[in-house]
Amino acid sequence: MVPSFYMRKFSALCFLTLQVSVSLTTSILPVVAQPSPSSTESPEQFPIPPTSSEVISPNADEISPQFNRYLLGIGDGISVVVQRPPGPYKLGIGDSIAVTVERFPDLSFQAAINLEGNIVVPLLGVIFLKGLSLQEAQEKIRAGLDRYVINPKILLSLSGQRPDLSFQATISQDGNIVIPQVGQISIQGLSLDEAQEKIRLALSRITTDIIIVSLAQMRPVQVTITGEVFRPGIYSAGSGMPRITDILPLAGGSTLTADLRQVVIRRKLTDGSIVSQNINLYAALQNGGSLPNLRLQDGDAIIILRRELGTDDGYDRKLVARSNLAIPQIKIRVLNYAAGGIATQSLPNGSTFLDVLGSVPLNTANLRDIALVRFDPEKGKAVTQKLDAKKALGGDASQNVALQDNDVIVVGRNLVGKLTNLLSTLTQPYFNVQSFIRFFENFGSGLFGGGTNK
Repeated sequence: MVPSFYMRKFSALCFLTLQVSVSLTTSILPVVAQPSPSSTESPEQFPIPPTSSEVISPNADEISPQFNRYLLGIGDGISVVVQRPPGPYKLGIGDSIAVTVERFPDLSFQAAINLEGNIVVPLLGVIFLKGLSLQEAQEKIRAGLDRYVINPKILLSLSGQRPDLSFQATISQDGNIVIPQVGQISIQGLSLDEAQEKIRLALSRITTDIIIVSLAQMRPVQVTITGEVFRPGIYSAGSGMPRITDILPLAGGSTLTADLRQVVIRRKLTDGSIVSQNINLYAALQNGGSLPNLRLQDGDAIIILRRELGTDDGYDRKLVARSNLAIPQIKIRVLNYAAGGIATQSLPNGSTFLDVLGSVPLNTANLRDIALVRFDPEKGKAVTQKLDAKKALGGDASQNVALQDNDVIVVGRNLVGKLTNLLSTLTQPYFNVQSFIRFFENFGSGLFGGGTNK
């Protein structure tokens, strides 16, 4: 039995801890992430609101075309290469030619093709040469001079090539890029193929060369993750086009109640419409295959849904826990008065109640007076579940519950009873997981005087 002195100290400390916890709730932010909706928010509360124009792809095995192509956005850098087509050289704007007329040196000349694709030839005036080969241009000038000179013999050569029109550009805040000698055009929301065609058309009055557009630098990618993950928030994925498997670990991985068979990815298009794609991550884990190769883009939203009751048949939570879709280890705190303090254990994700019993002195503990205290984000408070270690050791699966990160195991009848009553009386809806952890750390330090055993 716990002396009344300790229980008075315990009660006073709990009230003090609660006050500290209230102040902490406004200052603690998700690790790495920016503030975001909590994991209890439904899709209707998601930052991208559903609309009547939302297109949903229910088949998790087929990726919608809207998710299979990269759409350019503000901050993307593109590289535009202007390539000479195969075959004979074709004259273009800016090319310089030299023409020698035998027996008539006064008719020889040099000229540069102007923006209209023309040159000025003695006796002939303006002649259009853009798009002609050197041989075709030579024949055109010879035919023109044949009207004034008997059987003219000319030699046309390229004296200076036109400047390279290749360039790089970054999409500005208004969605535009600047094309040298052309001006601004908007390519925001276009695929690379669509942008390439639009740039080709813009340059067509200057050149007939081949236009090749590639992505030189991606804009920063920020993705929102909500639902059954440990740290919902807005996460920066760095460079490249990340996959969902790159993002989940940043959010602490999926929880034990997550349903990885129905992961929803939502994307807002430039026209304001929203498309959704269902992804089955569990099937790949189950079959040992590769995970879906869908690439995320800036502004995408990921919703990890909770498993519904009755859908657990065949769902192997340990398989998920051992994957990179969940955190590799969980921290469990054991509060045991007989052992003299509170201890923190790191266990592999997927561990159960039996895995933590190894740290409990079974000869001093009442195996029927053990409780699991867990923070429930949906209720916004801590909930307590009584456990019977003897039944668990005897093979009762209902007592060998799966553990979650930040669970607290409380050993001892008096501690269990007093703590349960106190939590049910004091816990408020604004209680979060950080203040939940701080509560037990402060409680262990105050009650046992020795701090937390790591």
